[in-house]
Amino acid sequence: MPELGQIVVERLPEVVVVALLGEHDISTVPALRTELDAALAANANVVDLSEATFIDSSVVGVLFDAATPPVRIVAIAAAPGTLPRRLIDMLALTATVPVFDSREASVAYATSEHT
Repeated sequence: MPELGQIVVERLPEVVVVALLGEHDISTVPALRTELDAALAANANVVDLSEATFIDSSVVGVLFDAATPPVRIVAIAAAPGTLPRRLIDMLALTATVPVFDSREASVAYATSEHT
């Protein structure tokens, strides 16, 4: 089981995936911003919420900021029916950045459409 608030960064050949595991709230926002800033040099970036059990509006705010110009996030992975996906849908982040049901789909979108 992942630690609460863990952030894992995976650098693939054409995309950087920033994965949030466990619970994330305002206490993990500084670390999330740091990791997203470090991934900025990549052609495309994906945020994977597949293993996030909780995110709050402060985390969605960071994702929104990173998805607006200058764009750093080109896709988000969040499984339907999960708390992170429901919050993303409710706050209409999907109008700013494409959200996919799986990490694989979001990485495929990012590598095919934005490289």
